[in-house]
Amino acid sequence: MRKIFTIAIVIVLGIVIGLITSCDIVEEPYLVPVGGGTTPDTTQKIRKVLLEDYTGQECPNCPEAAEISHTLQAIYGEQLVVIAIHAGYYSEPDATGDFTADFRTTEGTALNHFFNIYLYGYPMGMVNRTEYDGFPVVTKDDWESAVGIQAEMDPQADISITNTYNDGTRKLDCTLETEFLEDLEGIYNICVFITESHIISPQQTADSVAHSYEHNHMLRGSMNGTWGDLVGTDGTAVSGTKLTNSYSITLPAEWVAENCAVVAFVYDTEDNEVVQAEEIEVVSR
Repeated sequence: MRKIFTIAIVIVLGIVIGLITSCDIVEEPYLVPVGGGTTPDTTQKIRKVLLEDYTGQECPNCPEAAEISHTLQAIYGEQLVVIAIHAGYYSEPDATGDFTADFRTTEGTALNHFFNIYLYGYPMGMVNRTEYDGFPVVTKDDWESAVGIQAEMDPQADISITNTYNDGTRKLDCTLETEFLEDLEGIYNICVFITESHIISPQQTADSVAHSYEHNHMLRGSMNGTWGDLVGTDGTAVSGTKLTNSYSITLPAEWVAENCAVVAFVYDTEDNEVVQAEEIEVVSR
């Protein structure tokens, strides 16, 4: 009887030790979605959240921020739209060395100064350009919480994007249809940006220079300027109204069309808060 009791204790101890050691295999970063973060029902209109990541190729902490945005996209899927904006002192190219590429844009530089991102440092971000703890500028460690809050809100608008791309001329024609789902006060603009992913170029990290670093969601330019245009003809938001905006652009030769996407978002011109975002690839796959 004593031998059986001893064997039982050994078995129980083995199970407990196994459970404790198994906790060590969790990899960082490990984010738990705020408010559930369940996969949205694609048959229903949902609120899509815009995360603007202000970054730079010489910023040692920016790869960690990029990893956080990547993990959040794995949690929220198409509900989260990311733009990586290279702006500020970490984005200034060097004449020689690893960082001769210039990924800055006119739009990114203007936004960087308007929202005073450079005063906070990099990496930094904005989530729907909405205040979080009293400020629209959000540190990377708070992106998870800020995205979770916005993702749980009801959609106020819906954006549909239709792209037509000519591979020979590299001309992109884009038609956007915005439907407001409720009456909103204020005047609304729509911005149409172009991003590119899978760009291989050196990136400073906390330890060294990653020469084969993959930059994703990089802002390349805009189809209608930094601040966009009125939604429809007058920018008013009336429930059930569908408004159309159309744009064209010829993609520069250095952009890989298959890696580019059109990102559109509607925002209140009074407080700059984004009420809806959408993203679609330039070339359908």
